[in-house]
Amino acid sequence: MTELTPAAVLAVEQLGVRAGERVAVLHNAAQRAIAAALADATRDAGAEVQVVEFATLERHGAEPPLEVAEAILRADACFAATDTSLSHTRARIAGTQRGGRFASLPTVTDDIFRRTIPIDYALMKRRGAAIADLITRADTVRITSPQGTDVTLVVRGRDGRNDDGDLREAGAFGNLPAGEAYVSPVEVEGDGVIVFDGSIAGYGLLKEPVEVVMAGGRLVSASGEAGAWLERMLDSGGDGGRRVAELGIGTNPAATLCGVVLEDEKLIGTAHIAFGSSAGIGGVVQSSVHIDSIMLEPTVEIAGETVVSGGRLVFDPT
Repeated sequence: MTELTPAAVLAVEQLGVRAGERVAVLHNAAQRAIAAALADATRDAGAEVQVVEFATLERHGAEPPLEVAEAILRADACFAATDTSLSHTRARIAGTQRGGRFASLPTVTDDIFRRTIPIDYALMKRRGAAIADLITRADTVRITSPQGTDVTLVVRGRDGRNDDGDLREAGAFGNLPAGEAYVSPVEVEGDGVIVFDGSIAGYGLLKEPVEVVMAGGRLVSASGEAGAWLERMLDSGGDGGRRVAELGIGTNPAATLCGVVLEDEKLIGTAHIAFGSSAGIGGVVQSSVHIDSIMLEPTVEIAGETVVSGGRLVFDPT
């Protein structure tokens, strides 16, 4: 037993691992200890384990090597503790479409794993479900902030989703740690200014705010050094890289701001917007990139309700 064991046991429970199942544990070198803890907990549950270590990919959303894609297809359930996210890849989508379950842990560290997985899942589930229901009933979402954000995203016809950590059903997909209500907005609508002041996936904590101009659902420009990096990464994903892909609102009570977006986007009171691939989360854009960026003090209005006000979650039916 190690200090990672309690979180690993809970992660195996959240993924619904059963005796006799085939479980793939996919990881990069930095997550070797986490992968070992997950593999041990999976074996203790009576499942067959395949551990696959592979080289770090160049960006979030890039397709994994063939051996990894094949492991996903063969498995009843997968853990992906990796440096870059496999969440929005064709390989992950193919696996869950055939009924496999998938827990994505991109950029997870030992500290994040140990601290943010053992939480009150029932409370988080109720909170996220209520916000997701509001999104489903809304036509638009408006986000403003003291830093200058003022953007309206169109969500008409798109279902809100609750990343609540319950991955036990066939075809289930989500993050561990979990904790966000999210939606894929309409890709060709949505205008305004977004100011990211928390972190950007793959870049880290922001030293200065990044002002993004969006028109017709597309990122037009992004300011500063971090903005230039963001534009380069999105453009590397092809034609759809600059399309709006996701809006999320954090719901995990253990999350803090640390520069790792896997945790930062779950922080209660924050909102995040991603650009790039959305085909795996309710949108239609297929791209080889998906990058989330964080706003720390947003005010988020959904279906006539203020859900977050100045970085505080004020809509809480729990």
